Amino acid sequence: SLKVIGPSQPILVRVGEDIELTCYLSPETDAQGMEVRWVQSHRYPAVYVYMDGDHVAGEQMAEYKGRTALVRDAINEGRLTLKISNARTSDDGQYQCLFEKDGVYQEAHLDLKIVGLGSYPSVSLEEQKDGQIKLKCTSEGWFPQPHVQWRDREGRPRPSFSQEVTQGSHGLFHVQAFLLATDASVVNVTCSISNPLLGQEEKMTTFFLSG
Repeated sequence: SLKVIGPSQPILVRVGEDIELTCYLSPETDAQGMEVRWVQSHRYPAVYVYMDGDHVAGEQMAEYKGRTALVRDAINEGRLTLKISNARTSDDGQYQCLFEKDGVYQEAHLDLKIVGLGSYPSVSLEEQKDGQIKLKCTSEGWFPQPHVQWRDREGRPRPSFSQEVTQGSHGLFHVQAFLLATDASVVNVTCSISNPLLGQEEKMTTFFLSG
């Protein structure tokens, strides 16, 4: 029987880059006469619909209009790729591709993870009194919500005193983390920020204060 195969791993795409969602039929089957649709949690409206050899624009969700193209050079083998340009945080989530033959739909699931790698953190001195200093680390442009870690000069983790996270209009996260330190004579601390989906690829800034 006919099966639809999609990627076995989540697809990671950075904000602003192009998304490629590929599905194919197993065994190889010509899909030119089939209806093929890419959808999110609901079938209508769709992310993209291919029917009778053409794109059905009337069924497309507003946020995908003008951003999609179907790569169909291998359609006679049952392989289709939907390209979505300029990835946004709102594209993040679960997708399905559905192939219809003789009134029966076969489907595959795709897991799309949008990644925003933010700015290098900026560390500044907020206040200095009673032998205590308060440092602020700020960075923006992250998705999903980033992980913030302060470290002392030996590389030991230091807990944030407080943290504020906001999400901007494009869905990207802006983070502010504060650190209280007691030794004002010399401070050498690093604020590092990482994306939970990218692991090791962290951005860091070191702050030096000499009294």
